[in-house]
Amino acid sequence: MLGINPHGRSRFLVEISKLDFMIPIFFAILIAMILAQLVLLAGPYEKISLLSLYGDGETFAILNLFIIAIVSAVSLFVFFRILKIRNELAVKILVATFILGGMLSSLLFGKLVFTLLGLRSPLLHIFAAAVAYLGTYFAYLVIVDVISERMRNTLFVICSGTLGAFLGVLLHILPVAGISIALSVVDTILIKRGTAQRIIGFPAEYEKLIMKMTFTTREWGIGIGDLICYSMIVSSSSVNFGVLAGCSSLAFILTGSFLTMILAVKRRRVPGLPIVTALGLLPSIMLLFFL
Repeated sequence: MLGINPHGRSRFLVEISKLDFMIPIFFAILIAMILAQLVLLAGPYEKISLLSLYGDGETFAILNLFIIAIVSAVSLFVFFRILKIRNELAVKILVATFILGGMLSSLLFGKLVFTLLGLRSPLLHIFAAAVAYLGTYFAYLVIVDVISERMRNTLFVICSGTLGAFLGVLLHILPVAGISIALSVVDTILIKRGTAQRIIGFPAEYEKLIMKMTFTTREWGIGIGDLICYSMIVSSSSVNFGVLAGCSSLAFILTGSFLTMILAVKRRRVPGLPIVTALGLLPSIMLLFFL
C-alpha cells in the first residue's frame, strides 16, 4: 500500500520533484541486491538454500515454497483473528514478528559472510547473540510502543531488504512472480473494498494502525509488504539472471513507484504493488521466456 498523508497533500505536489519517497525503496532494494550477490559469492546458487543450508534440486525448492505458504497462511489467519478482537495488539505483533524475521534473515546472511572470510565459530556465536539481542530488543520496543518513528523507519528498510533477499534467493523466479502477482491482487482487493478498514471499524483508528505498518513521513507512507515484495523481485532477478537484470528490475521498480505515487496524489491511497510488480518482473520474464 502506498498513501499520501492528507495533511501533506498540498506540500507533496511541490516536494514530489525531489523524489524523496524513492529513498527507502532504493535502499531496501540495494540491501537485497548486495545480499543476493553475497549468496552467489558463497557458492553455486543451485547448491545453496538458506532454509536447508545445503539442499538442492526441485525437491528442496518445492519444500521451501510449501513451508512459506503454510507459514504465511497460518500467520495471516492468526493475525486477522487477533485483529478482530484487539486490533492494536495484532498490529504490534505483526510488526514485532517482521522485525524478528528481518534480524533472523540478517543472521543467516551473516553466516555466509563468516564462511567467506573463513572465520570460526566463536565469532559467529558472538555475532548471533548480538543479532538475537537486537532483534528481541527492538521487537520489545514495538510491543510496548516506545520506539521512535526514525528508528522504526530505519528498521523497516533494513528488515524489508533482508527478508526480501531471503525469499528472493530461496525461490526460483517463477514462484517469486506468482507470489508477487498474488500479493498484488490481494493488495488491490484490500484497498478497493476496504476490508481491513471494515474489520477495524473506525477511520481514525484505521489510519493510526496503518501508519504503524508503513515507512512514514509527514507527506507519504509505504507499506512494509511493498518494500519486501520489491526487494524479493530484485534479489531473485539478480541471483537468477545476473546483476544487470537486477539493476534493470530496480530501475523499473523505481519508475513504477513514481507512477504509483502520482496516482496516490489524486486518490490519497492506492495499492502499491500492481504497477511496480508488473514493471519489476518485466526484465526477468523477458530473459526467461524470450532469450
